[in-house]
Amino acid sequence: MVILNRVQMNYFKVVLFSVIGMYHCYAQTHAIGKFSYDKLVKRNAEVIQQQKIDSLVTFEKVVLDGFDSKIPFYHYENRSRQEQGYVLLLHGLGDSKEDWINPSEPYLDWSRNIKAMKDSLISLGYSLIIPDVKYHGERSYELGFRSPATLPPVISRNEKDTQLFETMVTSTVKDLRIIMDYISDKNGSNHISFAAIGYSLGGNLAILLSMFDTRLTRVVGCVAPINLPARGLEAFSFSNKTIEGQMAITPMKHAGLQQAPILLLMGTKDFYTTDEEISRFLSLVPSEHKNVKYFDSGHILPDEYRVDAISWITTFE
Repeated sequence: MVILNRVQMNYFKVVLFSVIGMYHCYAQTHAIGKFSYDKLVKRNAEVIQQQKIDSLVTFEKVVLDGFDSKIPFYHYENRSRQEQGYVLLLHGLGDSKEDWINPSEPYLDWSRNIKAMKDSLISLGYSLIIPDVKYHGERSYELGFRSPATLPPVISRNEKDTQLFETMVTSTVKDLRIIMDYISDKNGSNHISFAAIGYSLGGNLAILLSMFDTRLTRVVGCVAPINLPARGLEAFSFSNKTIEGQMAITPMKHAGLQQAPILLLMGTKDFYTTDEEISRFLSLVPSEHKNVKYFDSGHILPDEYRVDAISWITTFE
């Protein structure tokens, strides 16, 4: 048996911590690359529908050249303020931008509630960006009209769909950054602030966007599965590249990058995220302004959550 003296032990510790630090640095750099895009590429935008809601608010449907495909999104431009505040509203897995506009079954009350959130934000003077996530809504053709809800590894249980799930998340975050570029360019030198409210998958997208783009100044994640898809990956015999890709799109793995004020609105009976995961995530977040509020619900939050979401956006403006 080899016995190390104190000097050797200290040297071993230094080397070990250096290797760990280098690994974390590599992992962080690798993840940042996945959410990066070429800002110098000229991207065309076309307003294909426009309607005046009132003397101050204009609704537009815009189609913009995204990272790897066209991005259709709704744009509510609100001129009731001198300084424009934008809120991105991000839907969940299997849903679409229409949920914020036209309430529908099977969750009619829930969709009425998120429409009410959209209407309240407009009445408070905010401009809105409401896009389709990649493979969703008007972008379903990109997945051959399959349901994107079949892609997560715990559902698909195959590597190809798991890789498509990674592409869906990374491309959407890049698309959101490109939309923010478009809005900023459109408004010229005028000061603009950006915030995001996301539900479920949309919550993860909002958090990831705020981690990799400092223009997002506050974020609300509603029942965001912050440790997915990383949790449970050990059950699959995927390649290292695929595993690394799933880790890169898991908010928990980048908690140390969360600088913007963040609010998590969670259900006590929601099985997608555990109390321990939420506590760990918030303990790793360096932002001074961070909070979680629980509701006695599952993945469908009660109506009152929208009040908390809007309050967070207005408080940290």
